[in-house]
Amino acid sequence: MPPVFSKSFYGLLAEFAEEFAVTRGEFAIRALKCYAKQLRAKETPVAAVLDDQSLEDYSKVQSALAKKYWKTVSPEDRKKRAAKALAARWGAKKK
Repeated sequence: MPPVFSKSFYGLLAEFAEEFAVTRGEFAIRALKCYAKQLRAKETPVAAVLDDQSLEDYSKVQSALAKKYWKTVSPEDRKKRAAKALAARWGAKKK
């Protein structure tokens, strides 16, 4: 099977991976995940009614609100919520 990407792509991949001190594979995976997340964000109902700048502002506000909320939650409650989420995710019941 012939190479899918050009030689310059592989050069950029190596350059960026070295700059950020990660392997080329790790950089490529992170970049793909970031790109997919960005594309998914553009398909949300909120994105359908807001322009790009408003959507970015909305995202920043939601992030700030979430951070502010989680600062009010006690460490014990965080541990309980995390255990509950893990149990739901993996199907294990912790007593």
